[in-house]
This record gives sequence, C-alpha cells and structure tokens, in this order.
Amino acid sequence: MLNLYAIGVGGAGCNMITRLKLRMGNDDTIKTIALNTDAKHLQLVKADRKILLRTSSLIGHGTGGKVDVGERAMSATIDKVMSAIEDPDIVFIAAGMGGGTGTGGAPVLAKHIKSQYPDAIVLGVVTYPFQIERSRLKVARQGVYKMLEYVDTLILIDNNKLLEYNPNLPLNEAFALADDVMIKAIKGITDTLGRGSLINIDYADLRALMEKGGLAMISLGTGSGPERVYQAIEHTLNHPLVEVDYEGAKGALVHLEADDSLTVDEAMKIADELTKGISEEGEVKLGLRINPELYEQINVTLITVGVKSPQLLGHETIEEHLREVGDVDMLDHI
Repeated sequence: MLNLYAIGVGGAGCNMITRLKLRMGNDDTIKTIALNTDAKHLQLVKADRKILLRTSSLIGHGTGGKVDVGERAMSATIDKVMSAIEDPDIVFIAAGMGGGTGTGGAPVLAKHIKSQYPDAIVLGVVTYPFQIERSRLKVARQGVYKMLEYVDTLILIDNNKLLEYNPNLPLNEAFALADDVMIKAIKGITDTLGRGSLINIDYADLRALMEKGGLAMISLGTGSGPERVYQAIEHTLNHPLVEVDYEGAKGALVHLEADDSLTVDEAMKIADELTKGISEEGEVKLGLRINPELYEQINVTLITVGVKSPQLLGHETIEEHLREVGDVDMLDHI
C-alpha cells in the first residue's frame, strides 16, 4: 500500500485538511497533518497531527500576512514537521497563496520533502486570491512560482471562479467546493493506483508523468446510458473552478472504469478526446478497470501536466510573466 500524506499549511490549507478529514471519516488511506502559526485556528482544525509553527519571537499569533515570517516559522520548526513524515510515496501540500504562513511556509516544506525524499511525488494544491484582494495578488503569484520550483506539479484553484460558478452560494459552501478539488485529486490517484486493473497504471507511471512538472489538472468525470462516452468527455474536461488550456501539455494519464460492455472504440474515443492538446513529445498513459457494478456507466480519472492557466497567468511561460513584471530575482530561481 502506498504511503500518502495530505499536509495543510496556514489557514486556507488547514481548512482544506479539515474538510478532507471529515469527508474521509474512518478511512486511514491518507495521513493528514495541519501546520499553522495561529494557535487558536489550529485548535479548531481536524487532522491526525497538528503542529504549531513558531520562532523565538512568534508564538501562536500568526504572521500578520508577512511571507518572510511564514518562511522563518516553517524553517524554525521544520525538524519537528519532518519527523511526522515517514517514507512518503505521495505528498499533497495544501495552502492559500497571498497570506503569510501558506505563501511563505509551503515552498519551504516542499523543498525539504523533495530534498529528504527525492523519490516521493510532491503535489501542491493552492488557492489564488479574489481579484479584489489587490495587495495579495503579487504575493500570491510569487508564492505560486516558488511552489513550482520545488513541487513535482501544482494544482491551482482560482477563488474568482467561485463567483462565476454560483455568486449566491454561501461562503462556506463555496470554499468547500474549492476544497473538493483536492479531495477529488486524492481520490482519483488512490483509486487509480490502489486497485488492480485490466490495463494497469502503477506508481512508476504516475511518477514519470508528475516529474514533467508545471501546472497540473486532475479531474474526474462520468457518463451513463447511450451517450455515456460524450457525457464522460464533457464532464471530465469542464470543471467549475479550474480553467486550463490543454494545448501543448506535457503529458496525461487517463484511467477508465466501466462494466464489460465498454468497447475498444469507446475507450479509444474517450482517451483521444481527453488528450488532444498534448504535445507530440508528450506521454499518454491509459488504464482500464472492469467493474461489473457499473451498469452502462463510465468513470474517468484524467491527470494532465504542463497545462496553462490563462485566467491566472495569461502567459505562455512563467518566464514571460516574470520579465513583464520585472521580477529579475525570481527569474534566477527557475
């Protein structure tokens, strides 16, 4: 069995972990860890392990939105944090970009995990601030780029899409919808790797794909009845909270689950449509599991790496964005 961890850093990251823990119930497939500089908030969090990030001058009162303080707090507590992580295969690091603890601490954590466990797959799952939070946007962008330095791939969730999806949704439900992206990512990966398949996708396949780096999109889709193929394709490619451009993506993993009525033509049609944007040099892995309980239904897990996120970055490459904003120091790091 794979050794999986989900680690929340800062307020938004810890909220994700709480919802994940509540959703999982007694399922111990993945170990959850919550890290924060705010002691009061940490008390409310649900997780298998909770650690207060602190320095000699910072004891439980948060960072005040200062990224450098978040960096120092994680660095000062990193030995205790790393002692809670044992031989991981996959680590999800959840954080909100734009604040102090998540923006400053999450890249430090990712760097240490990759350094100590180079064979582990480290996936970042981060949220991007609302456009009205002007002062946080540049901080958030810099946090995104720092995360991209150290994680294998990064899943980016834009809070602004919450407004487009359902502006009248209660705030707690809206953020729960955003957190569901991480939960679906974990479910999709664990289901794909954890059970035997007719066409198998193993851990080595996943690692080879994730090591291609950049922004990633993980999506689940389903279709049933006579139009199940077209439903599955549309449902998988359209997610209310993540807008991505698949053109030129570096690679993809497509895993299908269906009953034995699934034909070769149907499987190939789904895989072809879901991977049309992959570059000629990109790698596509296809997996298939037969599940007799899925009567005329197809479940799809799609993992695509090296995608672009036009509504957030709007640039062909990260380097282009950094040159545009004049962030020369950050250019030196990538």
